[in-house]
Amino acid sequence: MGDAASFYRNLGKMTFDDQTFPAGLGRNTRFLGWSVGFLDFDNDGWPDILVCNGHVYPEVGETDAEAGYRERKVLYRNLANGKFADISSTAGPGILEKVAARGCAFGDFDNDGDVDVLVNCINDVPQLLRCDQFSKTNWLKIKTVGVRSNRSGIGARIYCITPDGHRQMDEVRSGGSYISQSDLRVHFGLGAFTTAELEIRWPSGTVDRLTVQANRAITVVEGSPIMKA
Repeated sequence: MGDAASFYRNLGKMTFDDQTFPAGLGRNTRFLGWSVGFLDFDNDGWPDILVCNGHVYPEVGETDAEAGYRERKVLYRNLANGKFADISSTAGPGILEKVAARGCAFGDFDNDGDVDVLVNCINDVPQLLRCDQFSKTNWLKIKTVGVRSNRSGIGARIYCITPDGHRQMDEVRSGGSYISQSDLRVHFGLGAFTTAELEIRWPSGTVDRLTVQANRAITVVEGSPIMKA
């Protein structure tokens, strides 16, 4: 409370630069943040940010300057220029509903191509926030199956390159946010493009490269040219 979430840019060589205010993320100081994550909710190829909030003490009061025990979430849209815009007020009732949020997990529970969010609320029922975006953007979802690496492919680094040269990277992670486990499938937004090049670097050192069509969930087996869609 009374401070902003911090945003650091990786400069390489184990050094980071505080970009909280230049990126536009320093305006919200009313909330006590818990879980946070990157998700490309509009599938434009630029990861956005969701922050779930909630105070520690139920007896805390709500004032004009500070939020109360139950707090709304904050959704930032990536403007693709190093800056983010707070679009919480137009992102639907699931974002604006006030809860005492703690953990959140990301995944496409209904397999419609956009990322949904499950929020764990203390002393309350969880929230399932379904993302329904209507922009004509494409997506890709990758499930990894390790052979020499671990079976789930945890630690695999996936690069996704669209025909315009835009390069994204994500990893298969076993945990994240605050005490949460998201979908092990890696999700990429592709914008207007209908194909993408994938490069998968497995923990074993194996590297697989393939060309894939958009708008499908695929399974890639380490070291194998066989891909299931």
